[in-house]
Amino acid sequence: MNAQQLEYVRIQLRAALVDDSGGTKGQLEAFAEHPPADKNRNPRQQVHVVELENGRGGIRRVKAENSALYVLETRSRRCPMPPLRDKAFSSCAWRRAVLKLDVSQQAWIRYCYGFDLNFRYQREICRFIWINYMKQQGGHKLQKRVEKRLIQLVWLAVQEIAARNTNETYRDYAATTLAGFLSIHRDTWYETYAEPWSEFKRLCTLLDYNCLSCIQEYCLLTS
Repeated sequence: MNAQQLEYVRIQLRAALVDDSGGTKGQLEAFAEHPPADKNRNPRQQVHVVELENGRGGIRRVKAENSALYVLETRSRRCPMPPLRDKAFSSCAWRRAVLKLDVSQQAWIRYCYGFDLNFRYQREICRFIWINYMKQQGGHKLQKRVEKRLIQLVWLAVQEIAARNTNETYRDYAATTLAGFLSIHRDTWYETYAEPWSEFKRLCTLLDYNCLSCIQEYCLLTS
């Protein structure tokens, strides 16, 4: 897939995964703006006794703590809303394609293009990148201090690649800035952390490419 095809899939995914559930007002919000209670019909004056039917043809009197309010009956829409909007229906194929991916790929797509900040997705992405990075190390043991800092860089690399895919004007972190994040000297960054940082970003880019390729292939097969 070339860059133009990748960007096309990204645009379709953003449209398919957008959360537009808040397009209509809830009942409480609608009541707050247009309350169905008419305060003028029954002025707020103390009503000590209210007469009610007792169910046997008689009348029973009870003391009222508050004055009565006339409230309009809430009714449903004359024409009920369709269960699925046209825009959401037209993008069903893209959502089905996302569901065909494995757990790590789904987490990446939902975080990057669905803008879902669920911590479970963030953890799954970092786990996937870290496992693949450690496989490339061939069992090479890392110092605890270095490993802790590298784990921090994994999530930072995920955020950087995600931001780059959604913002063409995004500028990558400078080495000095990254060294400051880890509280280390710039020379230490170049000696120990620059290469893993580049590898983390490469793995994120590869994950993004594989996800978009699988989605595009599924949509072509089902179209």
